[in-house]
Parts: sequence; C-alpha cells; structure tokens
Amino acid sequence: MLVAGSASLLDSAAIISVGSALPLWRSELRLDDIEVGIVSATMTIAIALGALAGGWVADRVGRRRVFAATVGLYAAGAALVALSDSWTTLVVGVAVLGLGSGADLPASIALVADRVPPQLRGRMVAATHVMWTIGIVLASAAAFAVSPLGLTGMRAVFALLSLAALATLAARRRAMPAAPPALVSRPSEDGPAEVSGRPGGIRILIAIALFYLLYTLVANTFGSFRTYLLVTVGGASQSLATAIAFGVTLVGLVGTLAFSVIADSRWRRRVYPLAGLALVCSQVMLALTVGQSLASTVAALVLYALAYPYVGEGLYKVWAQESVSSAARATFQGATIAAARAAAALFALVTPSLLARDPAALFWLLAAIAATAVAVGWRSRAGRRPADTSAPRRT
Repeated sequence: MLVAGSASLLDSAAIISVGSALPLWRSELRLDDIEVGIVSATMTIAIALGALAGGWVADRVGRRRVFAATVGLYAAGAALVALSDSWTTLVVGVAVLGLGSGADLPASIALVADRVPPQLRGRMVAATHVMWTIGIVLASAAAFAVSPLGLTGMRAVFALLSLAALATLAARRRAMPAAPPALVSRPSEDGPAEVSGRPGGIRILIAIALFYLLYTLVANTFGSFRTYLLVTVGGASQSLATAIAFGVTLVGLVGTLAFSVIADSRWRRRVYPLAGLALVCSQVMLALTVGQSLASTVAALVLYALAYPYVGEGLYKVWAQESVSSAARATFQGATIAAARAAAALFALVTPSLLARDPAALFWLLAAIAATAVAVGWRSRAGRRPADTSAPRRT
C-alpha cells in the first residue's frame, strides 16, 4: 500500500513544485502573464488527459501495469522540466510530467481500495491523501531549501522528483505482487460499492463529480499560485513565500492525518459543516484583504489549510471509492479527475491576469465557488459514511 500511495506523494509534489517555480520561470525566462498561465494550464490539462486515459486503461488492462508505465512517464517529464531552458521546452516538460502524474493517480487509488476490507476502505484511501499532503510538505520544504539558489535550485528539485519516481518504479517490482483473489474487494448487493446501482445512485455520482470539479477550482488556485500570490501580490520574497507555504502545508498535513482517522466514522459528517464554513471564510478573507496586508493573507491561507482536509480532495477520494463498483473505480475517478483538472486548467489561464489586475474579484469568485461545492456535498451527504446514507429519512 505504501508503494501505491507513493503515487499520490509524487503527484502533489509535482504540482507544488511547478507552482513554486512559476515566479522564477517568469523572471529568469522572461515570461509574461499569458505565458505563465499557459505553463500552469498545460500541467493541469495534461493531468486531466492522463487521468481520463489512465483510469479507463487501468480498469481494462490492469492497475499494476498502468501504475508502472505512468510512473516511468512521470520520471521522464520531471527530468525534462529540470533541463528546460526555454518556454517551449518547459511547456513540453510539464505536459509529459502532467500526463504521467494524472494517469497514475486513479490506478493507484483503485489499487489500494481493491486490496483492503470494506470496513477499512475509507481509512486506507484517506491514507493515500496523507501521502498526497506529505508530498506537498516535502515539495514546499525543498522549494524553501533551494530558494537562495534561484532557478538552479528548482532544477535540482525536479531532478530529485525524477529520481524518486524511478525509485518508486523499482520498489513496485519488488513490493507489489498480484493480490490473491480473496483480498480483492468485490461488489456486493448491499455493500457501499454498489451505490451506483441503487435508486438515486446516478445522482450521487453526478454530485461527486460536481463537488470535486468546484472544489478543484479553489484548490488548484491555491496549489499552483500560492507562492505566486505571496510574491507578486503580497510583496514577499521567494524565500519568505516558500517558508510561509511550507508552514501552511504542515497545518494541512495535521488535518489530513486527523481526517484519515475519522474517515470511517460518523465524525466525518459532524466536522463537514464547520470545515465547509472555514473554507468559504478563507476566500472571503482574501477577497477583503489581499494586497493590503501580508499577515491577513497568511491568516487566510492558514484557515484554508485547517478546512480542506475535511471538505476537499481527501473526502472526494473516499466518497468516490465508496460509491462505485470495484470494476469501474479507476474509470470513474479518472473521468472526474479529468473533468475537474480541465476546468481548473481553463481557470489557470486567466488566474495570473486576475491576480495582477483585480485579485479581490478573483477571491470573491472563489468564495462563491467554494460555497456551492460545500452545498452540493452537504445536500448529497458527502460527509456521511455509506451506512449513514442507508438510514431512513425523516418525513
């Protein structure tokens, strides 16, 4: 499970590293706002395409095979980004990196869900999101450590990501034999994996997809442009911005660990509304104070970090694995990741320009999007365990 979960670590590390490098690429390669937006959008579009293809193929030719092939593609993309010295080669590099990153995610999560008992599925899938958050922490720490070295330091970070992917590939060959049939989770007539086959199941799947798409617009802005925001709007230095990003990510890691503990309990639902309110308030805080006070911006980032473990991507991953039959898990998750990342990529094209011209308007828009995502999740019982959804409704 550790090897499969490492795909989440690598994927988040790639996204954060690209976000951390954006200000440096902008200055060192002399990129304008549109070119910066294209780099970020290319990464996100590539993740979307990779997830769509990788999930579909994984359910048909085998998740272990897809996992191995896509981790190799990731290694090649990270190496190409490390060597890029022009905008064109940079765009090609992030495209390859994004394809590998997106394709291995649905395969690896479905692999974990297949190999654990249903009563532990939520906790184990949530544990892959812990790995995702650890990837953010490590990438943020690495960006901070090499910040005095400028672009050369970030080249070293991408080289290390390439080596880490190769190490994961080597570990996979030794630590991931085919699971015995008895250990592979199978759908049952009354189990949580059959939500899609019960009355209202399609509605739940649509709700999952919409919830994740809306949340991703908020999360991708923070993941890809957090350092960019602190530097270009907040006036922080690259070193200070990466230090702040690292500290905020540690807060998120603690919350993600807590979520993995409650993922299979009723506490998941009880925490949801509070976390949802905090998520929306973090965007409102930024809308009111961005560009005026670095301290207020940091406070909003901390509030966001306190909220997202309970009402964000970790919840989506658990909810999706609980709600889809085993045979279609990777396909559904790949399709929803693809749709969300494609929407985020389009949004990323204009984000640098919005940050430069009217950052308050950007965060008011994100506040509205966050509020809609929280409402969709609450109405569709995103915070409940499968057992909770079967309880009779009060009339």
